[in-house]
Amino acid sequence: MDGDPAVESELDSFSLTFPLPYRVGFIITLAVWGWGINLHHLYNLKIDVPSLIRYPARSSVHHAPHHFSTYRLATVLSSLFGVSIVLFWLFTWRIPARVIAYDWLPLTYLVALVAVFIVPIQDLPSHGRRRFLATLRRVSIGGIAEAADGKFGDILLADVLTSYAKVFGDLFVTLCMFLKPEGSSTKRPDRNCGGLVIVPLLMALPSLIRFRQCLIEYLRVRRAPYKESTGWGGQHLANALKYSSAFPVIIFSTLQRTRATRATRLRRRLSTKPGWLRCWQTRSTPFTGTSPRIGT
Repeated sequence: MDGDPAVESELDSFSLTFPLPYRVGFIITLAVWGWGINLHHLYNLKIDVPSLIRYPARSSVHHAPHHFSTYRLATVLSSLFGVSIVLFWLFTWRIPARVIAYDWLPLTYLVALVAVFIVPIQDLPSHGRRRFLATLRRVSIGGIAEAADGKFGDILLADVLTSYAKVFGDLFVTLCMFLKPEGSSTKRPDRNCGGLVIVPLLMALPSLIRFRQCLIEYLRVRRAPYKESTGWGGQHLANALKYSSAFPVIIFSTLQRTRATRATRLRRRLSTKPGWLRCWQTRSTPFTGTSPRIGT
């Protein structure tokens, strides 16, 4: 299908096989596998991660370690992903019209993916998911627990969110493409769908969360009696500065994308004008430095 203008304007080869909703779900599933592998490796090194994040220990030595529960959850998510994408391939066969028509299938998969984390399922570790959701609620507003209540876990989760900032933006783009008139979540990803305001805000939110956490830690150090082990809190201000450096990058990249989009629209408008008008536009630009306004 590559090379067909009618197809290229909507879908590239990669999107025909691996649409944006499945990319989002795949990366989220990888995160769960990564957490399980980390727990497993640290367990082999005799490092008790659950105690570091103030997670309840196993009540019996005969119970499976925590990473087994994480692997079980990751296996469920992987099975869900595999079944959904195989059905999508069988229904569409990389035919562009079918890929667009069956956009409800990957959206259904994303809903099921979220449900696995929220809906209590008997065969999955419910306590771990409840703890995750409670931590996520606290972290999502920039909160951070005290050291005795699991501060390290809050920092870990917030750092993971910063790594997944782009994924949050893609998730919104997926929903935006699905909900807009004559849109489809399986079309070529339209980064301009909500890209001027909402997507940059979603991408900046994780860094803003860590920024606020660093300021909270700094204020805690300043209010507490001085300790040589914690110092005066300068390290927290340095961390806050590090996370705030993401904001200019997001702002300028958004402005650059907006400018490029406007330039593309202008070229499309000019392509519909008579030849003499396009020639006048081209010759006048070097002298004025700006593009003259073309009436419709």
